Amino acid sequence: MAEREKIPNKQRRALAREERRRAEAEAVQRKQTRNWRTGLVSFVVVGVIAAVVFQAFAGGPASIEDAILLSSTEVEAAREAAGCEVLAERAPLPDRSHFENSTQVDPETVYTDTRPTHSGPHTVGVHPITPAATRQIDEVSSTHNLEHGTVIAWWDPERTDSATAGQIGTWASTLNANGFRRDASGVGIITSPYEDPGIDSGKAIALRAWGTAMDCDTWDETVANAFVLDHFGTHGIGPERTIAPFPEGVLAYEDRDVADTSEENAPIDGLTPEEGMEELSPEEREGVVTDDDGADGS
Repeated sequence: MAEREKIPNKQRRALAREERRRAEAEAVQRKQTRNWRTGLVSFVVVGVIAAVVFQAFAGGPASIEDAILLSSTEVEAAREAAGCEVLAERAPLPDRSHFENSTQVDPETVYTDTRPTHSGPHTVGVHPITPAATRQIDEVSSTHNLEHGTVIAWWDPERTDSATAGQIGTWASTLNANGFRRDASGVGIITSPYEDPGIDSGKAIALRAWGTAMDCDTWDETVANAFVLDHFGTHGIGPERTIAPFPEGVLAYEDRDVADTSEENAPIDGLTPEEGMEELSPEEREGVVTDDDGADGS
């Protein structure tokens, strides 16, 4: 057995120092790698959270860059396929009295045309704009929203599954985020389940604007878009619709125009605008011409 080669103390200490430096360098490298991985994971997590928070505060729906174009033929076919029926066409109930709260109004007595109603007495205050309500909103207060030009899409929770209810809410949220919503005036697109007393016609969907009602067997977004295009705000007949100018560049027909009704008089008692005005006194007529009416939100 050969004798172990003797290493001078000085050289041995140098080798030991070199070994320590190498070990320390490896430890630093391992720590940096762990920190980098931890930082990357944290960055991803924070990014996801930020995206979710941003989406929530930004309203979620994306901007509609180009107008959604509809054709009259497409709309008629969609209405037929969805089993839609027009129950009232620009024929509001004669009484649009205002009450302090919903308990002063008996919906069964005053809403004599169809339920949910398309017009009639309502509260002084409007209902908050709720594009995707999961519980039935108050019919009496939301009727005031209709008077301002809002469109409401009610749905029967027994005939509408959760996926479809989600689609209805997303549809309303998208339109609201693209110019239809004015919270201070109670103007926008509202959707809500309607369980009590239930949709009169027995259909699943009830679309409402002031004086106009259309019920459908199934939800169809083309039908809903056309209803909004024809009846929202200054395309409709709400007595206070001038606070809801129809937003440009969102919805349009490709084969016809929809008239702006800002300068027209709203029908009264189910009569034509001209007939309705003849039935009113000069004082009452001032309340029908709505350029300034409702400016205080009532």
